[in-house]
Amino acid sequence: MISLVASRETGRKTVNLWHDWESLHTAWDDFVERHEKGSIFHSSAMIRAFHAAKGHSVLPLAAIGAQGEILALLVAVRVQTLPDPLGRVASRSILYAEPLCHDDPASIDALTSLVRKHDQFMHRRVVFTEVRPFSSSGPEKIALERCGYEFLDYLNYVLDLTPPRDNLWTKMRKSARRGVQHGNRCNFHFREVSTASGIDELYRFLALSYHRSRVPLADRSLFEAAFAELHPRGWLTLLATYDGDNPVAMDSLLTYKGRALAWYGGLARMTGVSPFDFLQWHEILLAKQQGSTLYDFGGAGWPDEPYGVRDFKAKFGGALVCYGRYRKIYAPWKMAVAKRAYAVGRKIIAPK
Repeated sequence: MISLVASRETGRKTVNLWHDWESLHTAWDDFVERHEKGSIFHSSAMIRAFHAAKGHSVLPLAAIGAQGEILALLVAVRVQTLPDPLGRVASRSILYAEPLCHDDPASIDALTSLVRKHDQFMHRRVVFTEVRPFSSSGPEKIALERCGYEFLDYLNYVLDLTPPRDNLWTKMRKSARRGVQHGNRCNFHFREVSTASGIDELYRFLALSYHRSRVPLADRSLFEAAFAELHPRGWLTLLATYDGDNPVAMDSLLTYKGRALAWYGGLARMTGVSPFDFLQWHEILLAKQQGSTLYDFGGAGWPDEPYGVRDFKAKFGGALVCYGRYRKIYAPWKMAVAKRAYAVGRKIIAPK
């Protein structure tokens, strides 16, 4: 259990959002909204979505100053996607966005304390913790490195949506434009799916795509909870490419504070055409129309490893960035066991 006792030296205390939801969640969301790095993954709505999802448990911590102000916060999610007994030795803690603090010594100290409390809580419950930043390193890097986190290169593509539509089109590679034009000739059409039944179709495509890739997929309850919490706020949109009356590709788009993020997507394989080229282009246009100024492709892999998804995302004109990831392994021998468990799990879900 996380201690809520205030430090005698600083007057600062650590609070868990779950323990004082009614009095804290408004101030929590205000802090996230005002902070330049505040993201949808810090919001109380997303915290509730993860909390409701099978295989996920959330640790939302904040450091509160002597005057009642929030100095720093983090949102960690313990994730277990493999079934037991493999899951018990392959769970991890993920911060889907960097922890937040201000660029001053007191805030950095407060965040350092939060990270240490997180590690004390998680180190026997997970194999490792991974932090997935949304932007280039800031003061949070100091706190993470103080606590023994290692920075690793990790790539992403981000696209500036402020230029006119024609500029976005010409910036794409010819292969992407051909894919979109082919979709037009096939009479594909792009549609927003605004009912909860869209989760059924989305999850069907995710199951197909993840099964082909032999990668564990989060339980459908995550997407159901995210739709219930985020869609009414306009923060989650389900998008599809249709071939006649049949969806052939779907994606989920998160939007918050001018940033559009490609979250989870999948497709049916079709001979001679990729319905996702068509979907990707129209999704970019929709994000622009909705007022987003940045489109985040949601990760492009480790730079020293081949990654077909990176090749796909590269076609659409975004800038290649390396915001990296931070990682802390609590026990190397457990990490070795976890890698073995993951490999076994991939064989279990391999396509037949």
